[in-house]
Amino acid sequence: MQKSDIQPGRLVVLSDPECWDLLRTQPVGRIAWTGLQGVSVIPVNFVVAEGAIVLRTTPYSLLARDSADREVAFEVDWFDAETHEGWSVLLRGRCQRVHRATERPEPWVTGARVLDLQVDVRSVSGRRIVAAGDHPHHSDDEFFTA
Repeated sequence: MQKSDIQPGRLVVLSDPECWDLLRTQPVGRIAWTGLQGVSVIPVNFVVAEGAIVLRTTPYSLLARDSADREVAFEVDWFDAETHEGWSVLLRGRCQRVHRATERPEPWVTGARVLDLQVDVRSVSGRRIVAAGDHPHHSDDEFFTA
């Protein structure tokens, strides 16, 4: 497909259940927080556990030090660069240390990833880029705003 063949799509708001379903399809997301070094965003692997996000880190990491007991944002997305389609889900909530979470991801990197962090989600929002010819069940008036 040539770039000239691609028509600009449009943004469609996703429902909360759609957002949670999409989160479960991806193994990596990005957690963002404000700490001593300003705003930080890092990729992490995670699991979805009863309205929360659980991840593991080292007890001495910036993430462990700066995000525990604070508000954070968590974002997961998927995009197809060829067709210009995709989706993005943004969660906001409070991050807390959890002693041995029931559900926890297996670490992707070496090191003592023994600290479980849980983001208790208080807001969910998402959007999908829909191809120009597609007709989703959402209204054209529903656009995502950050």
